[in-house]
Amino acid sequence: MFDFHIPTAFLIIGLLYLILPTVTWIVLADQRSVQVALWCGGGLMIGIAGILTGMTVKLPGVPLSAYFLIAANFARMQSLRLDLGLPSRTRTLVTAIILFFSCFEFLHLVLLDALWRVRFNAAVNAALIFYLAALAQRIGKTEQSRSAYWISGVYSFVGIGLLLRLVTVGQDGGPINLIGDGWSTQVLALAVVLSSVMGHVGYVGMALDRSRRREIQAAADQARKEESLRLSAQIAHLDRQRSLGQMSASLGHELKQPLTAILTNAQVAQRGWQSGALDTQRLGVFLDKIVHNTQRASQIIERIRDYIRPSQERSEPVMLNHVVHEVVALVADDALGKQIHIELPAMEPPVWVMGDPIALSQIVLNVFRNAIDALADAQKRDIVVECDKEKTWATLRIRDSGPGVADNLLSQVGTPFFSTKTTGMGMGLSISRTIAEQYGGKLTLRNTAAGQGSGAVVELTLPLLLAPTP
Repeated sequence: MFDFHIPTAFLIIGLLYLILPTVTWIVLADQRSVQVALWCGGGLMIGIAGILTGMTVKLPGVPLSAYFLIAANFARMQSLRLDLGLPSRTRTLVTAIILFFSCFEFLHLVLLDALWRVRFNAAVNAALIFYLAALAQRIGKTEQSRSAYWISGVYSFVGIGLLLRLVTVGQDGGPINLIGDGWSTQVLALAVVLSSVMGHVGYVGMALDRSRRREIQAAADQARKEESLRLSAQIAHLDRQRSLGQMSASLGHELKQPLTAILTNAQVAQRGWQSGALDTQRLGVFLDKIVHNTQRASQIIERIRDYIRPSQERSEPVMLNHVVHEVVALVADDALGKQIHIELPAMEPPVWVMGDPIALSQIVLNVFRNAIDALADAQKRDIVVECDKEKTWATLRIRDSGPGVADNLLSQVGTPFFSTKTTGMGMGLSISRTIAEQYGGKLTLRNTAAGQGSGAVVELTLPLLLAPTP
């Protein structure tokens, strides 16, 4: 059918299968994986099998090439299954190979039937080759890869060649040796030559397609992440504005005190100076009071401005105790007006973490606002704050004496747009959890343990900074 020398053809096949897997391994140097190693390793074993077939080498009468070929096909099968995320168990593969060798040796040594040994070898390899084609077809459909379709097509051709070999071997007294000059052997040799070239080129193309898709996906994921962070920052900023809007009356009262003191002291000093009843020493006292209250008002305004300022996603050493005290100063007047007692630890060691002080203060303020709201109808109105550290973690624990959260709602609290308050947006705790996770921590909510009273406990846990930068 074809005018070429079969032994020479199999020697060429062997050389191709030694060269092309090596080239594939070099080309995919930056994408090497178990899949690539199995595919290239299988190719090298096919190369050895081809050379042994061309040279008609036998080991105690048994074609050694059959062993290399079956191992190669199992290796390539596992490679494609790994690409699909469906790897076979190693024990299963080893068992299948041992079973093949046992049957092959049984036909050779026990039954002494060379024809059935050749048919068995052709049938098993044909089944494996068609299975490889099916796996490549599935990869092509899943990944929309033309290269995978090419691999499927060329392996189907090899499978057809093996079926022809299976059907025609030994007919009319023809040769049963693979290097015999039969037309089915020539078709098989041609198919294997094509598979050696197109199979490896297709595999490189499939790997490169997959790499390009990963890069595109990574870029898209990064873009979505950046957009999500930008939107989260905007939502967090709006939430801080909303919180301060709700506290406007309290903050106005807090500012009113130093401003009223400034006005009163200035008026008294002015009248005393005009009447001549105010000496220099007393004037200095009034001026000192004016300066003190001006500084106090300035600090309040600066604290509010810092809190409402858009966050720049910075990360720096932050003393968690200081954040708590600043937030307590923001809510102190509101808590006092509602007869809520905030208990801070008398003596506490400094607890340092990495984060944005504004973002962390937003977490703490959200927790305090929720605790204050929860105590609206409670008989006992206490908020207890604990700030400590253990091993590599810093923990801020805020516990109120309110009614707590219903057990059937506890798992939903903190999810976006779910709120137990009729006027709540359901975003405060969700935003706070996102901020905590951004700095490697977590925010949890639970009810007070039985026997320790009522109320809810919120814990903010962050990685402890052991040696803060001065």
